[in-house]
Amino acid sequence: MKHLAWNCRGLGNPRTVRELHLLVKEKSPDIIFLSETKCRRERIEKIRDKLKYACSFSVDSRGRSGGLAFLWKEGVEADLDSYSQSHISLLINASNSSLKRTLTGFYGQPIKGKRNESWDQLRLIHSRIQTPWLCMGDFNEIMYQDEQFGFGTRPFKQMEEFRLALVDCGLMDTSFIGSIFTWCNKREGLDLTKSRLDRALINEDWANLFDINQTHVLPGQCSDHNPLLIQSVNSEVVPKRRLFRYEVAWSNREGCKELIKEVWRQRILERTKLKDTRARLEGCREKLQAWSKEAFRT
Repeated sequence: MKHLAWNCRGLGNPRTVRELHLLVKEKSPDIIFLSETKCRRERIEKIRDKLKYACSFSVDSRGRSGGLAFLWKEGVEADLDSYSQSHISLLINASNSSLKRTLTGFYGQPIKGKRNESWDQLRLIHSRIQTPWLCMGDFNEIMYQDEQFGFGTRPFKQMEEFRLALVDCGLMDTSFIGSIFTWCNKREGLDLTKSRLDRALINEDWANLFDINQTHVLPGQCSDHNPLLIQSVNSEVVPKRRLFRYEVAWSNREGCKELIKEVWRQRILERTKLKDTRARLEGCREKLQAWSKEAFRT
């Protein structure tokens, strides 16, 4: 199953809606979570129909801020579990299993002084969870200092409180492919700041349910946040793809070694070294495939 999570920074802009439409056309996610929609239910439903999705549930914005929405395809059985101004939780009924799953779209408090309210909310959601759980969205916080680049540093206590909340909730990061940073202030020079504010988190039951849980950080244009594509699949249902082989001649081309080093330096949080290595190799495969097409274009 594929999930798309995106802080779109407002769906009143036609360019943003077009970008969302292109994302859906290219990635075909089963379920979409949007935060900071800055609109009301009627607007969400029009966009849902334009995207040809069957169902939706939304939380209206307050004035020109906030707003959350879930959209899902026909064939996905989903029931509303709980919601607030900062989250929506759905109970998903898998078609090939009697086991239900909880899917939460989350939006962390943008105001630093109220950030602990978000972690209390997350703990409250966790207290209801008795199923495999995927929690995705914009948490407005980083876990470690190397998840931020640019001016200023995050107070240790601020990051520690986020980490403690995740420990209390039994949540862990999925592996990811792409940039470690998911938000950028789009400034230049010394004013440039980038952070990893958006992520997908799973509990142990969800990790045991799927062989592969991977987050792809996608490029974005209209928002200052990157969309996330979260894939949860089992090996037997992974679509067949062309066998990838590393060519020795590539090492003589400029950029190949640097690309591999960049992937290997990325923080990938897996429960075992084997899964960590597999995630890094998968990242190298995808990067090298794209690089080789450009490097050897005739």
